[in-house]
Amino acid sequence: MILFRSLAKRQWEKYLPGMVKELKAEGIYEKQLDLAAQWASEELAALVKRGAQVEAAKEIVLREYIFLDPETDDE
Repeated sequence: MILFRSLAKRQWEKYLPGMVKELKAEGIYEKQLDLAAQWASEELAALVKRGAQVEAAKEIVLREYIFLDPETDDE
C-alpha cells in the first residue's frame, strides 16, 4: 500500500496540480492518497484471488486509481 501511495503522490503532484491544490485546500489531500492506495491494494488482491496474474492486475489498478488522466490546459 505504501508503494501505491508514494506513486500516487508523485504522479498527482506532477500531472494533476489543480486537483492536488483543491484537495489540499479542502484538507483532504492526504486522506485521498490513503484511499487511492487502499482501493488499489484491495482491488489488486481481489483480481489476483480471481486468477489474474500479479503484473497484469497491478497494471489495471495503477490505471484505475493511481495514474489518473493528466490535467489539460483547459482545466
